[in-house]
Amino acid sequence: IGTNWRGENGTRIHFTCAAATTMNTVWGTALYTDDSSVCRAGVHAGYVQPTGGPLTVEVRPGQMAYTGSVRNGVTTMSYADWSGSFTFVP
Repeated sequence: IGTNWRGENGTRIHFTCAAATTMNTVWGTALYTDDSSVCRAGVHAGYVQPTGGPLTVEVRPGQMAYTGSVRNGVTTMSYADWSGSFTFVP
C-alpha cells in the first residue's frame, strides 16, 4: 500500500490481485510493513490464492519490529522499526 495511506489507521482498502508471477518482498507476519507486496502478503496470510483474487487490507500504525515466517509457500522477512503497517480483514 506504500506510504499513500500511512497514518490513516483503520482505513480499509480493497484490492484485486492478479496471479503471483514475481517474488516481491514481504516483511512481517500477520502485520506487514506498508512497503510490502500486498498480494504476496495476502498469499502468506491465507487471504488470497497464488492464482489471485480479491482481498481487503486495514491500515495500522508502525511497529517496533516485524517477524518473518514461512506460510502458504511464501517466506517473509523480519525487519526492525517501521513507520506504517497493514493487516488483512475478512
